[in-house]
Amino acid sequence: MTDQAAEWIPLFPEEEVPFILASVLRSGARLKKLRNTELENDLSDRLRDLLDREPTLRDRPVEIFREVPLYDRRRSRQRQVGRSDLMFLYSTGVSKPWPYFVIETKRLHVAFPSGWQSLVSEYVTGHQGMMCFIEGRYSSGLASGGMLGYVFDGAVEKARLAVSASIEANHTRLRCGPAPRFGPSSLLTGRTGVSESRHSLSVGVFNIYHLFLPV
Repeated sequence: MTDQAAEWIPLFPEEEVPFILASVLRSGARLKKLRNTELENDLSDRLRDLLDREPTLRDRPVEIFREVPLYDRRRSRQRQVGRSDLMFLYSTGVSKPWPYFVIETKRLHVAFPSGWQSLVSEYVTGHQGMMCFIEGRYSSGLASGGMLGYVFDGAVEKARLAVSASIEANHTRLRCGPAPRFGPSSLLTGRTGVSESRHSLSVGVFNIYHLFLPV
């Protein structure tokens, strides 16, 4: 039953991913924090509202959802493995289940009352950061996923460099290939702002696209 279930789950079409990433960057450019320590869930709620009105996405067979429970769909008796921050569901008509692309969101460079924190470790090796994909919870049956960093002090390139250094320092745990392990993505031709890391998982090669928004 497990093998049969795995066979009829379609992959999310990679040709749709550039439209999603570009839409997130455009909509995210209008996103600003309301408080210095605002939670990423609140930011993601407002980002979803912006994405709902994004013309490019409205023209694609993709629907966006927030906080959707994810299940291990390789098993006949499914179990919940987490809740996605942003899920983009691709319509395949009557063929079910519809494939999805997931973006996880994390705060970076937050000035707490107790002091400034980079929060890079939460993004890279935290249980709800990149490890959601590396440990297979959010990567089963997928070829790629996304990470979105809300950079609270606006220092996007500093945050990007810090994430790059952390990925390099933890490349074994993250199952990265040979260097360079983190760099600009060629997925969006002529656009900057998207980085990419590649990982060798049990499901095969898995790409994580990294976006950083100054909020």
